[in-house]
Amino acid sequence: MSPSRPRPTISSSGDLPADALYEVLLRIPAKDLCRLRAVCPAWRALTSDPLFVAAHKSRHRTAPPLLAMGYRDGSGVSGVAISDLSGNVVKRIPSTGYEIVGVNKSGDPIGRFTSKNDSICVVRTRLDLVCFNWIDYPQAFSVLNPATGATIDLPTGRSEELEHELEVEGIDKWCCQVESCAFGQVSSTREYKALRVFRIDDRQVCEVITFDGTNHGSWRRKQDPPSHICTSRNMRHAVIDGVVYFLMDFCSSYFETGGVTIEPGSVASFNLETEEWSVLRGPEQVQSFVQDNENYHYIQLGLELSVAELNDCLVMVHDIHKVSMNLWFLADSEKGMWVKKYIMPSHVARPRLYPLLVLDDGRIYFSGKDYLQGFLSSGEPGGGFLLSYDPRNDSDALKLKGSQSIGIYTGSLLSL
Repeated sequence: MSPSRPRPTISSSGDLPADALYEVLLRIPAKDLCRLRAVCPAWRALTSDPLFVAAHKSRHRTAPPLLAMGYRDGSGVSGVAISDLSGNVVKRIPSTGYEIVGVNKSGDPIGRFTSKNDSICVVRTRLDLVCFNWIDYPQAFSVLNPATGATIDLPTGRSEELEHELEVEGIDKWCCQVESCAFGQVSSTREYKALRVFRIDDRQVCEVITFDGTNHGSWRRKQDPPSHICTSRNMRHAVIDGVVYFLMDFCSSYFETGGVTIEPGSVASFNLETEEWSVLRGPEQVQSFVQDNENYHYIQLGLELSVAELNDCLVMVHDIHKVSMNLWFLADSEKGMWVKKYIMPSHVARPRLYPLLVLDDGRIYFSGKDYLQGFLSSGEPGGGFLLSYDPRNDSDALKLKGSQSIGIYTGSLLSL
């Protein structure tokens, strides 16, 4: 039996039978359907129905995704904008922000802090929900449903276990700051979970929370990461199929011990279902890159490595600045087998340029930060941008600028 589906009234469809009209509309791209909604109320009702939206999304699986970008306008209001790959904004969802009152050890207020001068950082995911936190107050972690505009703020407090640990060790709570956060969906249960990593002195600890659509959950203290992991915003982690992957910080261990105790390119993975850590070896050529290249140093290699999610696969990015950018795809996690699928030319191998997605036509989109004056002729210092590269003709094009942070939104344009 075929699933139930909405049908337009025959009176609003002319001489075309309702089933035929349904099939015709189902074949039309979402962008064009949004324009056709103006034809009549019945068409608008049909193309806005959740059953139709789901069927249309299933039919157009290969359609380019939408982007979720953090923004901050001239009046100091921050929020999330949903746009297409050309930067055309289809919806803006402003955030209510945060307001906290700082207190001293006696409990007396010492200051009031708000998000007015802060900026949103969209957590890079590939989901129908958008997760974000704030640059200056990363503990303020929120989950946004762009279809409804509803935002749920996750608890900012620490887990009971971590609070007790800080109290026993006599550590000031302000010395326990969030360094990194991730958001993903468990494959088997489809539930969403968030992971955040704190730094306490010279060690890292992590907590997990299950997102159930409310803010009634609580953070749970989990096992510490294996050795140090990279937690900067420079694309040092990715989420694929319910697993969070972090680059391991081999540079810090090298400076602390004077030797290589962590292989370059090693990855620490946190399974959101089992809530356990494991370690994955990186590509062999990355591991031995310093030894194989004279006058190269581990700190230089550390600045060139990042990870990404492309086509539901973990990718190790080795950006040898002004030389080439190599993309290593994880082919077998059990055997630690990596395959180099792309070698980007020198004009793509720029600092702080990170692959975001690959389209069916072969074009690769990169996100980046323009930190230096003149880095891009049409970019502005410090502004984010989106760049597309077409390997078929070795050309690149600036698609948008001014994006503070970018994630991929997999929801339908019809639901916005």
